[in-house]
Amino acid sequence: MYETLLDEALANGLTVIEKYPFLSPRIRGLCCDDTIAISAQVETEAERKVVLCEELTHALHSYGNILTDPQMERRTRERIFDRLIGLEGLLGAFLAGCREPWEFAEHFDVPEEFLLEAVSSYRARFGIMTTLTINEGEFAIFFEPTLRVRRLCRTRTKKRAIKRGDGTDSL
Repeated sequence: MYETLLDEALANGLTVIEKYPFLSPRIRGLCCDDTIAISAQVETEAERKVVLCEELTHALHSYGNILTDPQMERRTRERIFDRLIGLEGLLGAFLAGCREPWEFAEHFDVPEEFLLEAVSSYRARFGIMTTLTINEGEFAIFFEPTLRVRRLCRTRTKKRAIKRGDGTDSL
């Protein structure tokens, strides 16, 4: 996925500097004009993927000074969560056997802290749970008290032939 994000940045005319020596350890990445810089202090590929996705999203969807617009930053984070994880992704990870937050994070190759931020964002957007229907069935995704996914069971009514006392069948 990291390579895909790099290719997307290049296709959009952006230059990516992967190990920029920022003076502050708080700066993980920065987007300025047509350049994205990722801090040399970002150690894992999972972290680099998240930082690159965030800066790429800023480059493609943000305008003006994002530091003074908290709504723009929130929308950017939502886009990143949806792109790197998403509700359908959560279901896919569940169907692949993930049950614990660290397993979901490993499945998506993102830091566990990022996964927990995504769950918190989904809780704010959808409430404590939401439902989603895919080919495999209908599922409920719970965001509280912890991330859980449950397959919803539907009661099915089957029509049965009932024998009448006169020897005829009815439905």
